[in-house]
Amino acid sequence: MKLFFLKDHSLYKIFKTLEKIPSGKTIHIYIDPEHAFFDNERWGTQIKDLLVKKNLHASFVTKTEKAKNFFEKVDLPVIHQQQHKVLKVLNMIYLFFFNIKKFHLEAYTKKNSVFYMVFGFEVVFLMLILYGLYSLILPKTIVQISPATQTENIIYNFRYYPISNLTYAQKSKNLSIPFHTGFIDYKYTMSISVDNIKHIQNPSQGIVSINNTTDQSYNLLK
Repeated sequence: MKLFFLKDHSLYKIFKTLEKIPSGKTIHIYIDPEHAFFDNERWGTQIKDLLVKKNLHASFVTKTEKAKNFFEKVDLPVIHQQQHKVLKVLNMIYLFFFNIKKFHLEAYTKKNSVFYMVFGFEVVFLMLILYGLYSLILPKTIVQISPATQTENIIYNFRYYPISNLTYAQKSKNLSIPFHTGFIDYKYTMSISVDNIKHIQNPSQGIVSINNTTDQSYNLLK
């Protein structure tokens, strides 16, 4: 005989169901691991006394370590069904997205590789959030300037006009520069010493090396 008790079944229903079973029966009992029955070992002791009183040969079928340890503490027969690893992973994924509180409780209780992996993931996720907030509060811009490989000549279209023409600059659309003409009476006497004559007669000599690093060729005169 198999008995199944769900999470929403009361403790009263569990005990009353066992009391109605004829003495000497062999039964397998399934209790949802999230049932309030596992919150207090006193319920396990009372159900053990009831089984002895009714002479029932009962075994409790469990799928979680919590339920298994509970029945072992009160010295009740346990048939532990190890959950498949794939189902464990799927169950953890389901809890992570739909019941995060229970997910944290199970991960913290087990403290296995999953716990440390989740803990590391949450730390990294928190750091990414803080970095995003930091980027929003203190934005920055990187300006990269690459020099051109070729030089370009820029020619400005200047217009020169006599400084006496006061209206030319207002009418002209070009860059206008005023000029004036005149002369300065200047006289200067320069003398050269005899020592400098030797340098004028014997100019300096040297070698100039010119390297063209561009793709364009140039013809230079001697």
